[in-house]
Amino acid sequence: MWPRRRSGSPPLLLFSVLNAVTSSSVAVAVNVATAEFPQAHGWTDNFTLLASIVAAVTVVSAVVAWLDRRADAGSAPSRPDALAAAAPMTTAQRWILAGGAVILTAGLATFIWLRPGLGGRERLSVLLTLAAFAVVAWLVAWWAVRAARPQPVAEATRTGEAGITTRSRVLQRVDQWWVRDALHRSLQQAVRLDVALDAQPDAVEAYEGPTQAALQRLGAPEPLPDGTRLVDVYDASRRILLIGRPGSGKTTHLLQLTEELLRRARADDDSPAPVVLLLSRWRTSHPDFCSWASAEIGERYGVAPAEVRQWLDDGRVILLLDGLDEVDDEYQDACLEAINSFARADSFAGTGMVVTCRSQDYERLHRLAFDVALVVRPLSRAQIDRALRSAGPDLDTLRHALDRDETLRELLTTPLMLGVATIAYRGATPDQLPTGGDSDAHRQVLYRLFVQRMLTRRRSLRGRPETEANFPPHEARCALIWLARLMHRRSQTVFYPDWLTPAWLPGRHPEWPLPRPRGVTAWLARRLGWDHTSTGLVGGGLAALIGAVATVPFGALVGGVRGAVVTAAVAAAFFGLGIGLTFGVLLQVPRLNRLFVPFIGREETTAYAASEWTTSARSAATGFLFWSAFGAVFVGLPVALSSTWPAAALIALTLGTGGGLSGGSVPDFAKPPASPGHALRASLRRFTRLMMILLALVAALLAVTFAQRGPWFAVVAALPMTVALMLTAGPGRAWLRHRAVTFGIARSGLLPEQLLDFLSYADDRVIMQRVFGGYAFIHRTLRDHLVAEDPFNRLPEPSRRVPAGG
Repeated sequence: MWPRRRSGSPPLLLFSVLNAVTSSSVAVAVNVATAEFPQAHGWTDNFTLLASIVAAVTVVSAVVAWLDRRADAGSAPSRPDALAAAAPMTTAQRWILAGGAVILTAGLATFIWLRPGLGGRERLSVLLTLAAFAVVAWLVAWWAVRAARPQPVAEATRTGEAGITTRSRVLQRVDQWWVRDALHRSLQQAVRLDVALDAQPDAVEAYEGPTQAALQRLGAPEPLPDGTRLVDVYDASRRILLIGRPGSGKTTHLLQLTEELLRRARADDDSPAPVVLLLSRWRTSHPDFCSWASAEIGERYGVAPAEVRQWLDDGRVILLLDGLDEVDDEYQDACLEAINSFARADSFAGTGMVVTCRSQDYERLHRLAFDVALVVRPLSRAQIDRALRSAGPDLDTLRHALDRDETLRELLTTPLMLGVATIAYRGATPDQLPTGGDSDAHRQVLYRLFVQRMLTRRRSLRGRPETEANFPPHEARCALIWLARLMHRRSQTVFYPDWLTPAWLPGRHPEWPLPRPRGVTAWLARRLGWDHTSTGLVGGGLAALIGAVATVPFGALVGGVRGAVVTAAVAAAFFGLGIGLTFGVLLQVPRLNRLFVPFIGREETTAYAASEWTTSARSAATGFLFWSAFGAVFVGLPVALSSTWPAAALIALTLGTGGGLSGGSVPDFAKPPASPGHALRASLRRFTRLMMILLALVAALLAVTFAQRGPWFAVVAALPMTVALMLTAGPGRAWLRHRAVTFGIARSGLLPEQLLDFLSYADDRVIMQRVFGGYAFIHRTLRDHLVAEDPFNRLPEPSRRVPAGG
């Protein structure tokens, strides 16, 4: 029985028929075009052979389509999470691969049978080119299928957005990302509390006058009436600073304000639209705060920066800025001064602003020129007791412990830690609660038990059932610790899987003791570091494979069958060892590293997956000249000595074309991925388009050369190597680096190879949460706790008494 057709996919019969028509048209066109050439004698009348080629291509395409449908029918994800399994080929990928296969097969089959005009070496070279190009195309298609995952929730908000206004699209994304995902799925929603606000008038200054010195110390807050909400204060004063202790609920207050402002904006088209921005992304590369906000809103919410600027001028947007304390230390003063300049400007007087910051961090800064400053009031003893009583008798032990442990009681005055405690100590016995120690020691015990409970519970706090792709609790805890350490080492609060590069991996002198896996790979890593070992082994292995595949047509062109075998072996050894030693060993020598920078860029900062790629004429010219020179010296010269100089020139021109296309693609790293895997898919699409352009240019060059009766077989033979070299720059190199780091994190034992599945699992456990196209720990204090944990020590048994100081 035929599998049911997926919505949007072409019917199998239509797919096969159109393939047959396309292949027939191409073959007949080539047949007619070559009928005037003497070397085409015998082929133009051989319609039996023509019909055989068309039938073979049609059957192959039908079988591939049917197998893909079967894979589609049998690959339904076993869990609601869209990241559970890789998707089969999309309709566009099917047609691209099928069309390329048909054109390549029909065209090259026509050329192969031009017997009178070709020698044995030329025919063998074209045959090997067909096989080599098929191998490279299969590898790219295999990667495309592996990388094409279903769109996660954040991307799903784009569905049906065509035809709606820009403002409606912004409101829709704010609702999905910040209200539904961030607010309603937060840990603090498990403990419903009305956290009060107090006034902190000495934390802000007047709009006019010079900026005063740093605060050094905040005074006592002034109580506000019970029940005062942030939205009530915002209605009276449109510029608000909100400060508080870590985990006190600043972000929750901000998102509750977002929800109310979003409701108003949807009810009234004249109400300004609220947008949430993360100040941790602030950089001094923008001339002023307006420029940064315009670019950030444009990138995050899909609005043209010029339109955002108009919104800011007209007061049609409200800036909700979270995490002034998360700005890099070297940028904090500049960020605060930029916000003050924006707030003082008359042209932006109608734009509302709310900024959050930790109290202790804000005391080291200058004052903001805002109307009002609020501080989140700590939870009272009555609030804590009422919350614990409402949770049932499972928390009676914790409630009684608060009567005799003042340190623990003080720690639970923030909603975050109270929520952590209700999970960590639910159903606990008296001997399981910590004894002694200061507040930091209590926090470590709380987080340790919280992580243990979340990793061992049967259902996630998100309300989803346990998944098939489960991770053992001990292994999951180790992976969380290593991820926290890697993020802390690079000062990252949000982890973007697409931007993971070998530079994230530990070097020869790691900061912490690493797992000690066995084998040759681990032996090399202990001497070279996992960063260079991963790049060297993966790059060297792929270089050996692609080098052999790409150069075998030239070997056949120069020396027949023996030349093909020898060339493949030599190329595999040369490229494999060359790339492996270069990236694994030589780049660790500072002087040699500086020597390679003009050719490959800085390994730490270049060539990783990007959501946007642009074209640079200067970079394209550099790539064209470099690869043309490489082709002329290392490939064209041997061909010229054994064949003809025009053939060598055509080889250099073909290689230069691929180098110009790939080298001219410049990534835009200012725009983070909209969802996990988005940047990799965008890089893949860019590489696919470059391949299509290359094929079109090569086809034109091939037609001109064939019409002039030149060595057209040299152009065909250069095609596989051109495709291989396109993997060393631009979007191709981004994929290579991602494969290298995936290999490194799996072999080193730091993170699971199924990284996206693991991150989604951590999100299910409410240890991490989705932030646009990345993941962040539910709070920075949890990340800092995991950094200090020992991944080699197992968690204590639940029945053991846990000292707070240990």
